[in-house]
Amino acid sequence: MSTTTSTTTTLNLKHQPTKLEVSNDTSLDKRIEQLIRHTGTLKVGQGDKEAVKPGPDPEGLEILPESSKKRMIDAGIDISKGYPEVPDYNKVPIYLDEAFAIRNEDYPYIERGKNADPEKKALFGAAKEVIDLTKHIGTEIVGLQLADLTDQQKDELALLIAERGVVFFRDQKLSPQKQWDLGDYWGQIEKHAQVQHVPGLKVP
Repeated sequence: MSTTTSTTTTLNLKHQPTKLEVSNDTSLDKRIEQLIRHTGTLKVGQGDKEAVKPGPDPEGLEILPESSKKRMIDAGIDISKGYPEVPDYNKVPIYLDEAFAIRNEDYPYIERGKNADPEKKALFGAAKEVIDLTKHIGTEIVGLQLADLTDQQKDELALLIAERGVVFFRDQKLSPQKQWDLGDYWGQIEKHAQVQHVPGLKVP
């Protein structure tokens, strides 16, 4: 007959000791993970914020501006249960190798501005006005919707951003899905498992 013994481990954090009973055969890494996940003052991905239930946040929906609500609804995003969607913090990676594994795959990077027209005729020709805000940095493009840009215009915009540092577009009608598409065109999108996000948004 075998007997499994356990040990009570105490973690002192901000003068609020947390006790966790774990089996003696539990690995050190697993003990650390359990301590982190069960400590009331330490929430993975949240810092010192109070625990929030995973899923759509009803309280967040109450403070969401009406214009933003309309944009979500027009894009087919269901915000009836709340906004934004809170991730399950029990599934957020604890260790570096776990975080790295989220996007540990080969990615074919394409330099979109490399073959763009240096004069940017497609981009500038479609705009109502192009305003250089200072001599060396900052340009505003008037009269274009980012959602409607052709691939040629996106390439020229990539080159323009490289040259001017920052480019402004006002009064955009841009759905969350289209924002993803634009980011995906220019490079690999960073995924943060601990960050709140648009409810139900299905992306690659």
